[in-house]
Amino acid sequence: MRNGSGSGPRGAPATPAQDAAGPRVAVVGCGQIADAHITQARRAGAVVAAVCDASSHMAEQAAARHGVPTWFTELDALLEEARPDVVHVTTPPASHLALARRALAAGAHVYVEKPMTVDAREADELAEAARASGRLVCVGHNLVFDPVVRRLRALLQAGALGEVVHVDAMMGYNLAGPFGAVLMSDPDHWIHRLPGGLAQNNLSHPLSLVLPLLGGGVPEVRATGQRLRSQRFGDARDLFHDELRILLEGARATAAIHFSCRARPVQLALSVYGTERAAFVSLDARTLRVVDGSSMPGPFQKVDWARRDAVAAGRELLRRAADLLSARLHYFEGMKELFEAFYAAARGAGEPPIPLGEARVVAQVMDRIFAECGRATGAPAREARA
Repeated sequence: MRNGSGSGPRGAPATPAQDAAGPRVAVVGCGQIADAHITQARRAGAVVAAVCDASSHMAEQAAARHGVPTWFTELDALLEEARPDVVHVTTPPASHLALARRALAAGAHVYVEKPMTVDAREADELAEAARASGRLVCVGHNLVFDPVVRRLRALLQAGALGEVVHVDAMMGYNLAGPFGAVLMSDPDHWIHRLPGGLAQNNLSHPLSLVLPLLGGGVPEVRATGQRLRSQRFGDARDLFHDELRILLEGARATAAIHFSCRARPVQLALSVYGTERAAFVSLDARTLRVVDGSSMPGPFQKVDWARRDAVAAGRELLRRAADLLSARLHYFEGMKELFEAFYAAARGAGEPPIPLGEARVVAQVMDRIFAECGRATGAPAREARA
């Protein structure tokens, strides 16, 4: 044990047999999402060699919960002693750039939780650090790899919907839920220090799904933010926007995104309208329904359309029941799939699953959204740094 180096009590190092099973992974930041990273990294074939957190209690508890052999309180000690192939950065966003740079400089590939950085300028700096190190960086847009989104992408690539005309995305958030209750009980929570507040920690998910459908480039952005909950604290908990209405105009299509802390049920849903058909996707139910409409005359059309909708819904019910019986309904299935693709790219067996160019566009659009809305801290709107 070398507590002076910043490491905690350590178990035996990984054996060669363990190394052969997959990349050696370290998770930096032992908050709530770290549990998902450890679990899904192992499902993706990795060996989780170490965890790290500035709090020794958080690091030690995460290691104990998941049987991780080594824990640290300092990143440099972890990089020197554990020598991970891949570092997962699961700390608050303000620390992502600095931690990722250190891991890249030590020769590790880096997976960064969303949002990748605080703004687009930092995203550019991280991309440059990756290029300089010759290592890969992947941002945690894991819903792009959710099974139902992969089904949607396959339909789009096959031309089944025709050309995309418009996309609607609804993302709900429950302020009384497990994570919402934590940030609403703590005026010093890191969420409140983000330029876009709560929305900034969540909008990258619908943006990562919508932006690739708009025709490329950075779309025109119009956005408004509102505070519709009761203002009762007199501190940062009263300042963040709990409703955002966003309009995006791309080269070939438009999109509307609504982030809401009031809409029920809480869900993330997409409606994609094409020149041939429409598709309705629920990421919570993991269902996809393609709508053809009906060409029958008069009142028969309404019955036929309803019948088609019911048949499509019935098929999705059977799919989910089969998934349940086969134990395939993992909540973070998209995360596991993204990890697998990233680990393959890191060993040279595939392309980066989330190109840094796409991640940068998400960061640029978020900058413009919060410039339009004004900072969640109540300051006047500022120019986006692109």
